[in-house]
Formats: sequence, structure tokens, C-alpha cells
Amino acid sequence: MNPLSFGTVISLWAAVALSPCSASPQELTNGRGDVEVRGKELFRDGRPWLPHGYYQIAFEVAPANLARVDHQFWRTAQELFSAQEYTEMRRAGADTVRIQISQAGADPQSPIFDANFLNNAIHAVRTARDVGLTVIICVQGESHVPGARNLDLPGPGTRRVWTQIAPLFATDHGVMFELLNEPVPQANPQNWSLWKSAMTETLQTVRGTGASNVVIADGLGTGQVLEGAPLLGDPQVAYASHPYALQQHGQTREAWDEKFGAFARHAPVIITEWHFGGYFCNAKTPVATVEFLHYLQDHRIGVVVGTWDWAPAGFGNARWGFPDGKFSTFAGRSCHEPGYGLGRTIESWYKTGRLPDLPE
Repeated sequence: MNPLSFGTVISLWAAVALSPCSASPQELTNGRGDVEVRGKELFRDGRPWLPHGYYQIAFEVAPANLARVDHQFWRTAQELFSAQEYTEMRRAGADTVRIQISQAGADPQSPIFDANFLNNAIHAVRTARDVGLTVIICVQGESHVPGARNLDLPGPGTRRVWTQIAPLFATDHGVMFELLNEPVPQANPQNWSLWKSAMTETLQTVRGTGASNVVIADGLGTGQVLEGAPLLGDPQVAYASHPYALQQHGQTREAWDEKFGAFARHAPVIITEWHFGGYFCNAKTPVATVEFLHYLQDHRIGVVVGTWDWAPAGFGNARWGFPDGKFSTFAGRSCHEPGYGLGRTIESWYKTGRLPDLPE
């Protein structure tokens, strides 16, 4: 995958200039999209803000692992990656993109470190910023290679990656740093203590580079649970949940309260990854999806939905048929058919700021 050219960026500016929601280059140079935490809320450019975004997997797997991954959509996403995707996200109403970067590919001490891969990921972040998106960079510690295990918590390799990345965006507060995707251990007092230690050490690594950007800490239980999490003691930290429904109970307000809603009463929360299906889906799922979005809006919690460049059947993604960019819909489909999903509902909400009462 070749690095994006200067000409590509100029072309992107031309395309974005046609969009009524786009920012001018001068506005972006002046810091448009800067994010900060104030108490329990996120602010963007000085105004209260709920992120509305999509997440992207093009950089989630190191190139050396692409031939070994358990599903080939990672290869498809990386090989077909285009800077134009960020303009398309803006046109679909997003103000945020979450870009996951493989720890194995970005850690200089990893046996499969790939400097070209890391440079391309960094350039993608900059290009997304150029078109007006706030960016969440997330270090991805999942191997996706059969037989390999996920990372339990941020470790030395995670910190080496942030030592590479954080200084590059220290002056751009339109970039947030999600320290590690989905820590695995289950939520209990002992694991929360370990979580706090690992997150604090990684946070200190970021701050040691001079970066004061908003940092995001995922909860435990593969990122599902925030309830019980100790606060990290830094005023520019937000907390993330990935509240996938694993059974019927996961589609209820009680489950959302248990996972992140109660915690959000005293700390800023973002749903940095979520879609439905793949894990659990039934006849109630379309209505439960809209109820979930209303719950987020009522609790002033932003969301980054999936996935922009991943479209296997049965996962309820926002788009399907990548790279053609067809938005999914609940109409006339069943859970395990391509195209069945929340895309139209999300796109409508992002563009208008109004949530429908029924799935679209």
C-alpha cells in the first residue's frame, strides 16, 4: 500500500469543498475540531459535543499477518483503503473516525514491525483531519491470527507504540488516543486494580511525550464494562464501552445501565465501537437498536458505529458490499443476510440530529 500523495490530499480538499458541512483549510489550520473534557462532558471547539462516527479496520492487522488472519475482510479493507473514504464519511454525516492501528505492526521491537505500514496509518490520520474529522487513534492488540490470544491489558509494546505516535499529534487536539482496544479480563476488584495500574502507566507514557490530548480508556470484559472502573486521575480522560449484545439481555436498558450507563453519571463515556448481529440478533433487534440510540442521546453519550470497511453477512454493519458503500437497512431483511443493518438509521441521525422512532 503506497503512502498517500500530496496530490491526493489536494483532490480531497476539492471534493470536500463541495460539501455544506465541510470546513475550510484555514479553519482546520486554526484548530477546528479540537476536543477537551470538561467534567463529565466532551467539548469540541468549545461547544458540548457527542461524537457521531464510524470506525475503520484498514490498519487493524499488520501486513505480515494478513495471510494468516481468520477472516479475509481485513485484507480487503487494507488493500482497498482509499483516502476518499474520509470524505465519504463526512457526506454520511460523521464528525469522527476511529482508526485502529495494529500494535504488532507499529511496535519497533515487534518481529513484524512495518515502518511503511505505520507511516501509512499516520498519513491516514492526518488526511482524515484535513477533511474535518475528529480522529480516535486506537492501538489494536488483538492478533486475529488463529490460536493467538488477545492482549489482557496495555503492556510495554503498547507503550512503545504510543511513544511513536503521540508526539506526532501533540499539537492537534482533534486527535484522541484510545490506549488499547478491549482489555480482556472480566470486571472484578482485582482486575480493576490491574487495569488502573496498566492504564496509568500507559497514560503517563503519553503525557511524557508532551501530548495533552484527550485519552480514552476502554473498560474490562473485552471492553464491555465500565461499572466499577476506578477513575484515572487525569482531567483529560474519557472512558469507552463496546456494549455488544451477546444475548437477549444485552438489548435492554438494564444491560446498558449495568455496562456503562450508571458509570456515565460521574465520568465522560464514549461508545467507541458498536454494531449488532454476529453475536446475537433476533426479531427485537431493529427496535432495540433504535432504543439504544435514544438511550445514548438521553445520557449524552457519543457513538462510533461499525464498520466502514468491513461487510461480512450477519454482522449488522452500517455499510455492506465494501468498497461500493451501500448503506444497510432493516427493511425486508433477516439478521444473517448481507445488507441487513443500522446504516440508514445511523446516517439519518448523523445528518439531521434527529433520531427516528422506528428503524429505517
